[in-house]
Amino acid sequence: MKNSAKVLFLLSVISMITACNSDEKDRYIDISDGKLEVIELQGDCNAQSEGVNWAALLTENCPNLSDYNLFVDASDPTAKPNTGGIIYDLNTALFTDYASKYRFIFLPEGKTIEYNKNEVLNMPVGTVLVKTFAMPVDTSVREGDEHVIETRLLIHRAGGWVARPYVWHGADASDAKLQIASKKVPVTTTHKGQVQSFDYIVPSQASCLACHALQSTNSAKVFMPIGPKARLLNRDYHFTSDNVAGLEQNTTANQLQFMADRGMLIGLPALDAVPKVPSYKDGDEANLANLSEVEIEDRAKAYLDINCAHCHRAGLSINEVKLADNSTLNLSYRGAAGSTGLLLEYNRLFANDPTAFGVCKTPVAGGHANYPQDVVPSRADLSYLSFRIETTEPRHKMPELGRVTTHEEGVKLINAWVNQMDPAACTPAP
Repeated sequence: MKNSAKVLFLLSVISMITACNSDEKDRYIDISDGKLEVIELQGDCNAQSEGVNWAALLTENCPNLSDYNLFVDASDPTAKPNTGGIIYDLNTALFTDYASKYRFIFLPEGKTIEYNKNEVLNMPVGTVLVKTFAMPVDTSVREGDEHVIETRLLIHRAGGWVARPYVWHGADASDAKLQIASKKVPVTTTHKGQVQSFDYIVPSQASCLACHALQSTNSAKVFMPIGPKARLLNRDYHFTSDNVAGLEQNTTANQLQFMADRGMLIGLPALDAVPKVPSYKDGDEANLANLSEVEIEDRAKAYLDINCAHCHRAGLSINEVKLADNSTLNLSYRGAAGSTGLLLEYNRLFANDPTAFGVCKTPVAGGHANYPQDVVPSRADLSYLSFRIETTEPRHKMPELGRVTTHEEGVKLINAWVNQMDPAACTPAP
């Protein structure tokens, strides 16, 4: 097959990676390693299995989370993954109403993940990303009592990634149920001594496209995970038998190196060549006054990257797709807000293009009379970006999905970043 023909074939396959709701069954095309292979599968949600029910994961939308047998204790999705499961954590995480998150990657035996410098790691067909959301009774005691709310699955089926949300109905629920429609879950937590009660929103299965759908340079729609990028995983973590299947000895290690040493991740360069975003967690805002301007900017960029850049991105990050002859096809992606000019990827240099980060830029979407520019240097109180991150008004808040409360700690970081900027043409005179 000529190279151009191979590219057209590949793009036709990529164009299928669009749906959160697809119900592919029985027959699949696997091109994860650049080779065309027909896979015959027949899943059974009721199958009895000692380990993960891989066939069901790849073919069936099972009614119960336990049908996939992802965890040793089906009633606890926060620990003890079954075979192929390993925990992961992010340096700076997406804010979701102060919920704690438990993240796991499940990889079928014999499959490997490929390193990617800027995009999500290249995960083969069969990979499952599992993220459980739990609301702590007190956010200052994350290891204490909590209410497990939902478990979201991103499953890499041969037709592409699909999203399957499961809800835990009640504090004493022993299993989670597939939840197609959006659902409100009343929750109460204490944050910094203040009781907060609100309706946590479990997103609908279809709404996953709002964050995960991208458009490639060839106009094909693609569906991609967000969190497992090298720059967000490049940190040490304490691995135990409670969070890694089959681990014989507890160890603290770099997450990427740990996966590489276990044969899960290939192509990892020396760690000093791997990008890394800084950590920013609740409580760190108390130390902002002790950080340099460079450190504050770096943390602000990391925060905007994970909270905003899945939509506010265009043209920078490149994903290399391997073809059958070992050549590569480079694709860059644009998010849903990529045409607004507000582009917030971490690997975009602020000094090279401040306007892309909103400096003296008139908002394209939304807009508010009191906030004439996205970012007004030295004046966070006049910056639309700061307002959108803080407000809970549906018309203006950002991100649009994933929160009904204000992340006070995130607002303080972004405000500190804006306020430390030198005044510019759009900054009002004192």
